[in-house]
Amino acid sequence: MATRADFTDDEWRVLQLAVSDTMAWLTMADPGFWDMFKEAKGAATFISSVKVTSESPLVRQLADEMKMKRDKALSANPTDMASEVIARVGDAAAMVADKAPDDLPAFKEFIVGVARATAGAAGGVGSTEASAIAKLEAALG
Repeated sequence: MATRADFTDDEWRVLQLAVSDTMAWLTMADPGFWDMFKEAKGAATFISSVKVTSESPLVRQLADEMKMKRDKALSANPTDMASEVIARVGDAAAMVADKAPDDLPAFKEFIVGVARATAGAAGGVGSTEASAIAKLEAALG
């Protein structure tokens, strides 16, 4: 099992952005002003639980050090955002597969879990959000 020490600062940032950009994408998939707050709370609650429940030390550390900021370079256009987030999540998963293969299932669960928690926090998962989650699952393999 890997820890933060097994990754460079740049690699760690990619892992963090894979999580925060997933939240941003799911929030944008079905936008609504009040929903945004509910979805942020849903994601934060999920991340807080992962800090103590994940069997992976890597995922627990990642959850513990999460910053709820999306990448400012990430497109605000939902269509462009989708491809950017999918690419980043794929890169992050490949990095974990290379450096910490035993942690890959937990990392994948974390990404999909944060997506589901975000999407479901404002009255259930809509079709646009379900499509986004399916794309994430496909990208993660």
